[in-house]
Amino acid sequence: MDNQDGASRETEGREAAAVAVIGCPDYSREHVCSAMREAVNRIGGLGGVVRPGDRVLLKTNLLAPSDPEEAVTTHPEVVRAAVELVKEAGGVPLVADSPGYFYAGGKCRALDKCGIRAVADDLGAESLQFEAVENAFIETAVPDGVHLKSIFAARLALEADVIITLPKMKTHASTWYTGAIKNMFGAVATHTRKEAHKLASYEKFSGSLVDIYSVLRPQLAIMDAVEGMEGEGPRHGGRRHVGLILAARDPVALDAVASRIMGFDPMEIFTTAEATRRGLGNGRLEEIEVLGQRVGDVAVDFKKPSGRRINVPPLVMKMIDWLIRVRPQLIREKCDRCAICSKSCPVEAIKMDPYPEIDRERCIECYCCNEMCPTGAMEIGKNWLARRVS
Repeated sequence: MDNQDGASRETEGREAAAVAVIGCPDYSREHVCSAMREAVNRIGGLGGVVRPGDRVLLKTNLLAPSDPEEAVTTHPEVVRAAVELVKEAGGVPLVADSPGYFYAGGKCRALDKCGIRAVADDLGAESLQFEAVENAFIETAVPDGVHLKSIFAARLALEADVIITLPKMKTHASTWYTGAIKNMFGAVATHTRKEAHKLASYEKFSGSLVDIYSVLRPQLAIMDAVEGMEGEGPRHGGRRHVGLILAARDPVALDAVASRIMGFDPMEIFTTAEATRRGLGNGRLEEIEVLGQRVGDVAVDFKKPSGRRINVPPLVMKMIDWLIRVRPQLIREKCDRCAICSKSCPVEAIKMDPYPEIDRERCIECYCCNEMCPTGAMEIGKNWLARRVS
């Protein structure tokens, strides 16, 4: 294989990380089950991860209450196949996550809306949001934390014998790409999420995600890449058919391969680069063994998000930042005045009067308002120069 597709060898004395890339044309039960079984078997099977009696947390991507066809959340058929594999291995599956900011503090029917609860019920597996249990979040030290010295981690994640993360292949306005590492952001409390977002910069926010990941490290990652999301992800982008299921024992390696399939250089994704630097996994594509489909054969050039990460040198970016505007803006005709944008803002920069009004002096341009807005009324706007540079 060439470096773009991974390498089936040891490099500098380290065993190559392995990522399975298996074709899955659609979400039919037969195709998803077959693809996931093949993917997991290619990386050694579930027996080396799950032992009989293990409590296995299946951490989905449950961003918001959305229909499965919108490609916002992990598809229920992917969850079904994962639950079946865990049960066959003798594990006790628990399907759980928390929608973004618990969907801005209100009651949330995301598990039902996304079709995940119905699948879990059908298979006799428990499904719930992390905050639904007593003492839902526990303050936990981050021993080698760079930006976060402690986090409020989901008790169910801390108590699980095994964590299997089930991310969705999507772009992200704040981090460019969201996958296995960022998926663990949903296993911390609102307080921790807001503290992370207040760090504001791409590098610091992404670094805080790696801090969280260092405490809540999954033993297996299986990615739903049948239908991905491009453009203004993770919620208001466009669907993009990819037709794949990915699996890896090293979630960092999975993120490297997935982001390359989407058209990124894995090392420009800061979560991948930083997790690799800290020794939490291997995101160096030339040291990753790709099993199944070749990356070059299945690569899809995703439309990239706007975000603030303009592709110019950092020093130049600082000098011309005032000329390049990439910031949230309200499309009033789409707004139903639900106030979710205001509730989700980590720095309280949005007030309702009666429509949302953004305090530009306080806004840190984290795009949480865009991510949480159910109608897409909070768009990410770019001026002419920003559109040209990006």
